Amino acid sequence: MTPVDIVMRARNDMPLITETLAALAGQTLPWRLIAFDNGSTDGTREALAAAGALITDVAPEDYVPGRILNEGAQLSQGGIVVYLNSDCAPQDARWLEEIVAPFSDPMVSAVFSRQVPRPGCEPLFALDTENTFGDGSKQKTWRHCFSMASSAIRRSVWETMPFDTSLGYSEDIDWSWRVRNAGGSVLYAPGSVVMHSHNYSLSAFYRRQYGEGKAEAAIFEWTPWQRSTVRYSLLPYARQVVRDLRYCIPHGHVGSVVYSPALRLAQMLGRRAGFLAGIKCRPL
Repeated sequence: MTPVDIVMRARNDMPLITETLAALAGQTLPWRLIAFDNGSTDGTREALAAAGALITDVAPEDYVPGRILNEGAQLSQGGIVVYLNSDCAPQDARWLEEIVAPFSDPMVSAVFSRQVPRPGCEPLFALDTENTFGDGSKQKTWRHCFSMASSAIRRSVWETMPFDTSLGYSEDIDWSWRVRNAGGSVLYAPGSVVMHSHNYSLSAFYRRQYGEGKAEAAIFEWTPWQRSTVRYSLLPYARQVVRDLRYCIPHGHVGSVVYSPALRLAQMLGRRAGFLAGIKCRPL
């Protein structure tokens, strides 16, 4: 059986990468690892080498997400390219099998995995992870959802539509949205599960939301109502705080009840600032 090419981006991810590589070793399908190490100094690169990865070294100042994703696809050999972040640990031996299975349908262009929070993930970030992924029911009400962290794409689709190298954030959302608009099918594979989550400080969460808001402004079309402060910022803020309280109070997360308004304010302000910056960059 031909190995499935797995492209991995890594930077100082010890000890999490050891979990990821150990989980890969037990997969039901054969694989080949193509890795891009972004200047690791903590043993991450050595762990990749020990796993037999084909490693490309990338200087931190030269890292551009879309360019690395494109280079990974160029180095691949099969018809399906799987992307897996070094801190995303597959949760069973069928992770790879489950994410490539949908490609038996020739209309499928991309697939992404379910993500579950790590032990110790703060309740509000764990809730965000579950709402984004879960059983997929909430995704159906959104304009679009995709995550490159654990995903797979059809190489022939990428050959005609590479990743955008101008975006600093959300290059995966941009690519999969263009694929959908071109008639391709983007599927969620809830049976392909990885453990992946982050606990952000308020300032880090603001910065991430700024980057995603700026990219979002460039990726999608916006009516005046959709880009308004009320629709884009205030209503989502209110919904998120109410959702947080409905989850945290019954579960006894008292600290998160108090923290939610501040966290969601940082989220709203960061995303709004990034969105406005992105709108200014759009061609008239």
